[in-house]
Amino acid sequence: MKNNFIKAIVLVLLCWTALEANAQMNSKWTIGAKGGWNWTNISRSNMGRIDETYSPLGSSEYNFFAKYAFTDWLAIRADFGAMTRSYRMDRNLHYLDPVYTRYSNDYLMLPLMADFSFGGEKLRGHAYAGGFGTYWVSARVEGKTYWMTDYYVYFNDFKERREFNSEDQRFIAGAVGGLGLSYVFLSIPEMDMAINLDALYYYDVVSHHKGYAHLSDPRYLNSLSITLGLAWIF
Repeated sequence: MKNNFIKAIVLVLLCWTALEANAQMNSKWTIGAKGGWNWTNISRSNMGRIDETYSPLGSSEYNFFAKYAFTDWLAIRADFGAMTRSYRMDRNLHYLDPVYTRYSNDYLMLPLMADFSFGGEKLRGHAYAGGFGTYWVSARVEGKTYWMTDYYVYFNDFKERREFNSEDQRFIAGAVGGLGLSYVFLSIPEMDMAINLDALYYYDVVSHHKGYAHLSDPRYLNSLSITLGLAWIF
């Protein structure tokens, strides 16, 4: 039994050594920058809000990314950047049709993903899966509100920066996944340059609202992101 245990240890060490050698032979670093657009919607309970309708809005984002390839088909990738996630609320009662609010929330995003790639030396496909953490930096609201008298309803426009309070959850986490394409358009000694096109979906698993003392009001943002970037592979 002792000999079998020693043989198993030796086999594990040999496999680990082979994997390490393969990683050293195939390892490549990639760094780059990208920018694009995202469409964000909010998931929220309708309890007490039967006259509110939420819809997605588009906003910009900018990121830097770094990737380390262990093999030809597997890499780990980290992004860091700024994303504005926006959505809109409309009041759908007949006499409140003009009332709406546009929410624009700025986040610092840090996704960490496994990158499974396939294809040739120049054109490759990518499948991403992982998680992300984000910090809610600022919030802005604009739209049209109302006030009423006994006889009239008055409407007025507003645009302001929203102050955070104790109900806001500033640190958010979630799951991220998607697909991508990369194309190497220039090769020079010890370095390649590539164009990257990514489509990622961010799904919050932490509510950005903590809730009130006697009322749970979870709110989750979901964003579809399309970005185009330039990468250096070395």
